[in-house]
This record gives sequence, structure tokens and C-alpha cells, in this order.
Amino acid sequence: MPREFETPHIASGVCVYPPIPDHGLVSPHPAVEMLFADAGLDPENPFAQWIQPGMRVLVKPNWVRHAAEGWSVLEALTTHPSLIRPVVEYAARALRNADGEYEGQIILADAPLQSADFDRLMEQSAIEPLLAHWRAEGLPITLADLRRVIAVTDETTGVVRRTEAAAGDPRGDNIVDIGAWSRLESLERGAALGVSNYDSGQTSSHHGAGKHRYRIANSLLESDVVINLPKWKTHVKTGVTGALKNFIGVNCDKAYLPHYRVGSPAKGGDEYPDSIPAALLSRLRPWLERVVPDGLIRQARKSFFSASKERHAALVFGGAWPGNDTLWRTVHDMVFIARWLGPGGTKLSSPRPILTLLDAIVAGEGDGPLRPEPRAMNTLLFGTDPGQIDVFAAALSGFDWRSIPILANLAGPESRAITYFDELTALPSKLLELKAPAAWAHSLSSSPQRTESREAA
Repeated sequence: MPREFETPHIASGVCVYPPIPDHGLVSPHPAVEMLFADAGLDPENPFAQWIQPGMRVLVKPNWVRHAAEGWSVLEALTTHPSLIRPVVEYAARALRNADGEYEGQIILADAPLQSADFDRLMEQSAIEPLLAHWRAEGLPITLADLRRVIAVTDETTGVVRRTEAAAGDPRGDNIVDIGAWSRLESLERGAALGVSNYDSGQTSSHHGAGKHRYRIANSLLESDVVINLPKWKTHVKTGVTGALKNFIGVNCDKAYLPHYRVGSPAKGGDEYPDSIPAALLSRLRPWLERVVPDGLIRQARKSFFSASKERHAALVFGGAWPGNDTLWRTVHDMVFIARWLGPGGTKLSSPRPILTLLDAIVAGEGDGPLRPEPRAMNTLLFGTDPGQIDVFAAALSGFDWRSIPILANLAGPESRAITYFDELTALPSKLLELKAPAAWAHSLSSSPQRTESREAA
């Protein structure tokens, strides 16, 4: 795995985002150019050492969901377009050949939540004016919604009313089996594997002893380089979400992605803690969502979030608690795929470069990733090791990486295929304290760790 820029470069004290115009082009954020220059990259062609003419480049933002009342503001949900714009234009610059012509392809793509309204999200993010501008300039860029399944939901509650087939990646996809390479392989067998709003039997059918299948976009498998543009947020199931978890969005069908093992620990699961209320909630929730009027569900959801602050352990469902020992494994599998699998799912002879620019100018805190509260963090991180990006961001956020399974499990030899992070890595000092999700309030506390002061870019 290439080790250039594996230690993240940090820009703190970054100014606010430029406004997203109703019509017209969002301006590139000036901090991107400054961060790349301070990292020692060529100011004219900062991606030149990774991207050459003729290559195919996947640019992967976090486009988890459109913004809507009762959810969160766009700035705390998704990657800001003022960061997407300069990254795409730098990638295009690297694709110019000796004659000044573009040679290669840029794919701007994600697989959002099944309930996301992709067209609305593109409108909110002012992506269409950017696409029109880039194409007028001759940039070889395409936009793709990678999902094979979309859902019609109640906008306020998120309850799924029906699902519909979607086109998926225009380049197609492949079912890849990573077998013994999977971090799920070491889980004890027994409990079914689940994903909220999906049939656990279907998810379990894709995973077993020596078999771990995912449905991966060819836009990823056929790419030469990935530019990873995550949003930094807290996450009810994994504690945090950033550079690592952003790769969930290259899987085209969520039914292939184990999020938890069904049931409580006493039953071999990690969907919720051992408690009678949690078990009842898990069993009754699908039925209630089918028969209870939306208005009552909205009121129940408000009461649920209020009660969660006082009795979070009893009200957990869907794997949204620190005891979830499944989802971090799925995320690590996805990073392994992004790093090592090529066309058709064959293993590459050398790892694919992943360049990550983490958007923490406005972070999401509290009950992320879908209902986070915005928190000004005024920070960008850049590097080639997504694992270290997330550990550094956690340290800046006042979190102990050892208390977060998705990060704690990076330090062992089993993770060398996806990161060079280890326990002796010097980390930056705390910048602020992000508010943890309710169920993680006592788990994401900061503790003494090996740190060093890092000068702001």
C-alpha cells in the first residue's frame, strides 16, 4: 500500500463554507488549495503523483440523504459542494495529456440511503449547475446514483412504505466474495445477520463460513484511483462516521451489508442490549410501522428520542449501541474491497490509491448520521490512509479511539491490509468535544493518549 501522506495533514481554523446559490455555481473553498499547498503538493497539479492521463477516477462524496424538516440541515449531513468542486477540477487537471486534452474519466457517485431523494439532494447541493459548467469546459465527468433499490417513505418518520427497483450503477455491478479476508469471518455463527428494513434471511444468505458476498459498483472496481470525500459525524451504530464508513456507499444493495446480529447478546446477537423492553421494541416495531398512522408515529418518535436521553440502553434497536460488534467488520470489509479489488472482483497486485479529504468544517454531533446537530469544527483533513484520518478526527473531537470498535480494531495486524495505524501513532490534541449519540454517551469519553501538537495549516 502506498505510504505517501499516510499521516493526515490538518487544516484547522478554516473559514465557513461559501453559500450554495439557488442558481449558479458554488465557489471552491479556498482552504482546499491552501491545505494541499501546505502538504507539499504541486499547486498546479496536486494529484499528479496518483492520477495520470487515461485513468478512471471515482470521486465518492457522502450523499447519505437529502435535508428535510425533522432530520438535519444539509451542512451537517453531506459533503459540502465547495469541497467537491476543487477536488473534481484538480482530478481533471491531472487527466490532461501533453496536448492539453482530457484523457480518462471522472465518476462522481454514491449509493445514498434507500429513502434519499437523489434529484432533490442534487438540487440542494447545486450539483447540476456544476455538472453543466464542467461539461461545457470539456471535463470527462459523469454522475451516478449507485442504488439498486430505493424506498418511498414518510418524510418525517422515515418509515418505509414501499420499495422500488432502481437502475444502479450505469457501469453495472459485481457480486464479489471476499471469503476468509472478511472481518465477519471470525464472528461466532448462530444469530441471523440483519439490516433495518431488510429481510434478515436475505442478508444472512450472503454471509457464512468462508463466504462473504457484497454487491459492488463497477465504478469502484474499474477505477484506478478513489478520491474519498466523507463528512465527519457521530453515528448511532458505529460511534463515528468518516473516511472508513463512507465506503458503504460503493455497495449497490444494502441487503448485502450486515449491520447487526439479530437479537440480544444472550441470544448470540448484538442488535440491542439484554433487556425485555428492547426485545419487545424490536419485535413490535415492524408491525407498528405498518398499522399505526404516521401522525402517531411522529409523536412516538419524539417521545422515543426524549426517553433515549434518560434510558438509552432499554430503547436501543437496529444495532444502534456500543455493543454492536458487527457493523465495524462490514465497514472494514468495504475498505478492503475499495483498496484491493479490481475489475470483476479480482484481487489487485498492488493496492488502489485512496485520497481522502474529510469535511469537518461543520461536523455532525448527537444522533448522527441522519439527525445530527451541526457543530462548527472548522477543520479539514487530507491523507492516503482512511483509518488514520478517522482516528485523527476522533482525537480532535475529544473521543478516545480505543472506545470505538470501528477504530479500535484498526490497531491489530488483521487490519494491515487497510491501514498503517498502530497504538504508537502520535495523535493531535483535542480541538473540541463533539456530543455523542445518546446510547454512546458513556462510551465515547476521552482518555489520556499519546498526542502531539500539530500546527494548523
